[in-house]
Amino acid sequence: MILNIVWLWATIAAPIVLFLGRIVYNVFFHPLRNFPGPRMAGATGLWRAYKEVVLQQNVAQELLGLHKQYGDVIRVSPNELHFGKPSAFHEIYNNTKRWDKDDELYNVTGFKSGSFVYRKYAQAKERREVLMPMFSKKAIQNIEGLVWQNAAKLASAITKMNSAQQSIDLLYAFRSFTLDTIMSFTFGNNIGALDAPLFRDPLILGMDATLPALPTLKNFSWIRRLTYAFPPTLVMQLLPNADVIAPRVYQVRDIIHRQLQAVLNSPGKLEDAPHQTIFHRMLDAKAWRTKVLPDLTELHDEGFTLVFAGSNTVADTLIMGHWHLLRKPELLKALREELLSVWPFLGTRPNLADLESLPLLAATIKESLRFIPSGVSLTRVVPAQGAEICGRHIPAGAAVGMGILHVHQSEEIFEDALNFKPARWLPGEHKKGDNLEHWLVPFSRGPRACFGVNLSMCELYIAYATMLRHFDMSLDGTTVEDMQWRECIAAAYPRRHLHAWCQPLEA
Repeated sequence: MILNIVWLWATIAAPIVLFLGRIVYNVFFHPLRNFPGPRMAGATGLWRAYKEVVLQQNVAQELLGLHKQYGDVIRVSPNELHFGKPSAFHEIYNNTKRWDKDDELYNVTGFKSGSFVYRKYAQAKERREVLMPMFSKKAIQNIEGLVWQNAAKLASAITKMNSAQQSIDLLYAFRSFTLDTIMSFTFGNNIGALDAPLFRDPLILGMDATLPALPTLKNFSWIRRLTYAFPPTLVMQLLPNADVIAPRVYQVRDIIHRQLQAVLNSPGKLEDAPHQTIFHRMLDAKAWRTKVLPDLTELHDEGFTLVFAGSNTVADTLIMGHWHLLRKPELLKALREELLSVWPFLGTRPNLADLESLPLLAATIKESLRFIPSGVSLTRVVPAQGAEICGRHIPAGAAVGMGILHVHQSEEIFEDALNFKPARWLPGEHKKGDNLEHWLVPFSRGPRACFGVNLSMCELYIAYATMLRHFDMSLDGTTVEDMQWRECIAAAYPRRHLHAWCQPLEA
């Protein structure tokens, strides 16, 4: 009996002792112990978990104040440093730093492979070499018609909703546009999200419902491991509205599978396709230096990561840009007048090059990208020899990173940084010698930067032009509080979303 009691207490005490021992090590013996920051952040990852999961705060926003208190380098968890000086961004993310990605962040997705989630630089490099040709400027010019086609569907759906005297949830509208576009581009087929009533396709709703769970999966590895240990079919049933969301997710999986089978069954038909899909590239042995083709799981992983990473980011940029535009009627009017110079007749649309030639539109898109709601620190692992960042020696094995938000909101670089001012990007408007383009980093920088930049810019130009040319837009009661976003690796909007009245303009 006594032995049983002793064993019970030992079983209970052991995890507590290990936890306290880990805290003592982190505070007094860890290689990062001398870096400043909140004491609890350096002691345990629970500091961040409490902020992000329990309080549902944006640590990225809080870090703006913490950097003023502690300096340019802050220890934000036992093995992670965050940097606040804009120049540090280019020290971490540049072409000479071929560092691996940090497991703690990239494990959240549940995918083991994919150009975005590969941890090792060498793996990601070969995958990028295979896929980048289909994302080149020339390749995107060849699929410009596809983007215009989806933009026309967007305009048509908005017009129908307006005729029914309904305001538009622009968050779901833009995410439907970008989801259908990235799927059509990468797979040659889509789910028709733009056709869903009120733009509320179950997959759009499912993606939105999943975002708030990501901070929990990020901060609690045991929950993440438990979740991913279950079959995907069971996990899908745990989502809100699982009866309608699950079939939609598996429809995407089916689209990917059917495209794969079509390519595998008739490789010769690839030459007849209107544009390349990712499977054209990934199943072409000549595209791989190793000549080793990915297996079915790797192909699925790449497809899913491209779809979900490629749809939300562009839509969020459009959301933030339109939110600021709709509060600046003079800017809205000036943009429409500029656009009429290349699009005078509604039935005769311009081409992408025409839109790119418009200075104010280009400036507005750049400013929208500066306001992209992204505070996540895309952490990298310092290699064996250590590194010098911000004038400090960083020991090997430390996770280091910096949020895009901390560059884009820097008063050191952008005067009146919190004000939406497209004019700052116009020729002659900024100080001589300033190179603002160097500090615009929505797609990150370096060898692991987003290679979808050309597709994203094409979508942004065409979506902006379509909305400006087709509609007289005004806010439908959206408040500043509605636009507060939560950092969930991607941005989540827990309130009402951006709603606007969209009155069709005369042709």
